[in-house]
Amino acid sequence: MRKMTGTEFDERVDFFDRMARTAWLSTLHDKMIASAGKLEGKRIFDAGCGTGRLLARAAGKETKISGIDLSEGMIEACRNRLRAVCPDHRVELVIGDAEELPFQDRSFDVSFCACVLFLMPDPKQAFSELARVTEDTIVLLNPSEHLNLHSAEQYIKENALDGDEAAMLLQWGRVSERRHRFSEDRLSEMASSSGFSFRNQYLMDDLALLSVLSRT
Repeated sequence: MRKMTGTEFDERVDFFDRMARTAWLSTLHDKMIASAGKLEGKRIFDAGCGTGRLLARAAGKETKISGIDLSEGMIEACRNRLRAVCPDHRVELVIGDAEELPFQDRSFDVSFCACVLFLMPDPKQAFSELARVTEDTIVLLNPSEHLNLHSAEQYIKENALDGDEAAMLLQWGRVSERRHRFSEDRLSEMASSSGFSFRNQYLMDDLALLSVLSRT
């Protein structure tokens, strides 16, 4: 499986930001943040931070915000968004690869990773790096094994979605068929030697899988 380049993501900044603004993904982001527990005063990291909408939702008083993305355009958009909610001295944004994180072990209290692992050629390596740099809690959002183009179409019909709400979900289903989808068993195998225990929750009629991992 070919790894997408930063340049390719640069060309899709607007697309990914529109996706992050959909009601269904915004709701999933809120559930990720709620699942992470108290964030005040924590060191928060987002692997594949995109345009920063998840980090902006998670930012709070005295939180230290960090993110990484392959795309210079995504990082620029993320930096601009975070300026509205967090002073620059508490923000660290890096252009880099989630499979080779340029951070020391246990640099962050809480790490998020939303709709990123399924795009990676080696999601196990990316998860291993995420586990290495996280002290306490990892929250993942992935397409489940039930997501495909047909199930996305069914969800759209049953929930009367249209416009970007429908188009972005169709694209998530389409791309997940070509990349990776995750079951509880696959996540368990991936995390087996990481030193984290985990619990999973299926959302959106089982199309999305939310996973919360805690260091044991």
